[in-house]
Amino acid sequence: MGQLLKGKAAVVTGAGGDCGIGRAIALAFASEGASVVVNDFAQYEDGTKMADTVVQQIVENGGQAVANYDSVATMEGGKNIIQTCIDHFGKIDILVNTAGNHIGGLIEEATEEQLDSLYQVHMKGHFACTQAAVKEMRKQGNGGSIINFSSPSAFGGEGAQGWQLLYGSIKAAILGF
Repeated sequence: MGQLLKGKAAVVTGAGGDCGIGRAIALAFASEGASVVVNDFAQYEDGTKMADTVVQQIVENGGQAVANYDSVATMEGGKNIIQTCIDHFGKIDILVNTAGNHIGGLIEEATEEQLDSLYQVHMKGHFACTQAAVKEMRKQGNGGSIINFSSPSAFGGEGAQGWQLLYGSIKAAILGF
C-alpha cells in the first residue's frame, strides 16, 4: 500500500458493487492510505449490500473502510453520509461524488418521474453531499477536496440529442455546479 493519502478521511458515493468508477476510486484511495466511507444503497439479489463487498476488499487488503447505505438523493442522506465519515474517522478531507443512475429513452417518451430521478440522484446528490462536506471542512479549518463527476454526455453529441438527452442535461448541470 502507498502513503499518498495516509491520515486522510474520504467519502466516495456510489462506490459499491463489482465494477464502476466509485469502486475503483475507493479502492485506490484505500491503497494509498486513506480511510474510506464506501457509500452505496444498492444490494445484490441475495440481499448483500454492494458497499459491504468493497469495504471487505479494502479491509482484507489492510485498509480502513466503513459502509454507508444512505441515498444521495436527499439532503438528510447527504448529511448522514458525511456524518458517517466524522463518526468513524473524526474528520472529512475528501469527498468524491460519483453516485449516479442512468435512464435512457427518447425525449418524447420520457416521464416526469425519470427526470426527477435523474435530477435527484445526480444534481441534488452532488449538492447534498457537497454542502454537508463543506460545512464540516470549514469547521475543521483546514479545507479539503471535493471531486464531482460528470460525463461526456454533458457536451452533447449524437447520443445526448436522442435517447440520452435527459441524462446529458443533468450531467451538464453538474459541470455548472
